[in-house]
Amino acid sequence: MSEQAELTPAEETVAPLEQLKQQIAEQEQRPAGGGGAVAVLALLCSLLLAAALAAVAYWLWPQWQQLQSQQQQLQQAQQEINRQSAELLTSSQSQLQQSLSSQQQSLSALEQQLTAQQQRQQQQLQQQMQAVRELVQQSDGAPPRHWALAEIQFLLRRADYNLWLNRDFNSARVLLQRAQQQLTELDDASLMQVRQAIAADLAALASLQAPDLSTMHIELAQMRKTSMGLPLKQQEPTLTVSVAAPQGELKNWRSTLKYYWDSSLQQLFSARAAVPEDYFSLTAEQQLMVRIALNQQLLLAQLAALSGEPAVYRSALQQASDQLQRHFQATAPAVQQLSDKLLALAALDLSEQPLPALQSGPQLQSYLHSMVETEL
Repeated sequence: MSEQAELTPAEETVAPLEQLKQQIAEQEQRPAGGGGAVAVLALLCSLLLAAALAAVAYWLWPQWQQLQSQQQQLQQAQQEINRQSAELLTSSQSQLQQSLSSQQQSLSALEQQLTAQQQRQQQQLQQQMQAVRELVQQSDGAPPRHWALAEIQFLLRRADYNLWLNRDFNSARVLLQRAQQQLTELDDASLMQVRQAIAADLAALASLQAPDLSTMHIELAQMRKTSMGLPLKQQEPTLTVSVAAPQGELKNWRSTLKYYWDSSLQQLFSARAAVPEDYFSLTAEQQLMVRIALNQQLLLAQLAALSGEPAVYRSALQQASDQLQRHFQATAPAVQQLSDKLLALAALDLSEQPLPALQSGPQLQSYLHSMVETEL
């Protein structure tokens, strides 16, 4: 109090000014100190963020490399699967072609055998005709009745030959009917037993339920040609799964991983919509293999019919009918017609039946002997 009392008036005037300046200086120093703390805090946050990013990058980089290696492995596996599938398809097609060619060769050999047999039969027929001519020359000047009996005898021998050696029931029946017609034209009561024997032989042939193998062979060959152009069932298109390409940024690593994973799965597996059992999806090669398989079953039935194997014949027709119902369009007229033919052919009995012994030939032969003895 004594010092304040001792201040001069000028000093009293200056003192408030000094205090005011000191307060202003303190206020100016306070914000400067607070700003430095904020800067230090921001620097620390930046360092922490950089360290976190470095740690994340250090952890993600091996994962990224592993993902790339897995993608390469998946691509290699896909290529290997494609290669194996192509090799398997090529092998299957080659085996199928070899089997088809071998069966074609067997059919050609069988046809050659049939042709050779027909040629031998034709030669034998010519020899028999020559024998008939010689007989006619020897019996020159004989009455017309002897000529008619010689022709009837030839017809009966030919019918017996076709029945036992060729198992041709139709031609044997036609020859017997022709001989019966000529006997009717002769109108000789002494030949009544021969006519009765011919009627009994015709009745025995009528009781046989044997199919015509030549007609079956031709019909199966025509069915094989038709089978290659039959319409297949409706083909269902394969669904395509489109995946958006990711952006090349590290922050989108999840979408990138999902993209490559979905792409790899799409290459390995082909998804399609759920469809009924009657609908399916086949490639062009598979469709060709289905047609060839049906053709092979028909060829097998054709060979079995010619070689007299009823079990193989029925099994081949059953397999062909199953393939026709499973893979081909049932509403198409050509498919329905082929199915009806398969059912009709399957109903035929190819089992070997006992052949009746024709009595008309020996009966006529005994009549001719008795006639010669009477003339002598």
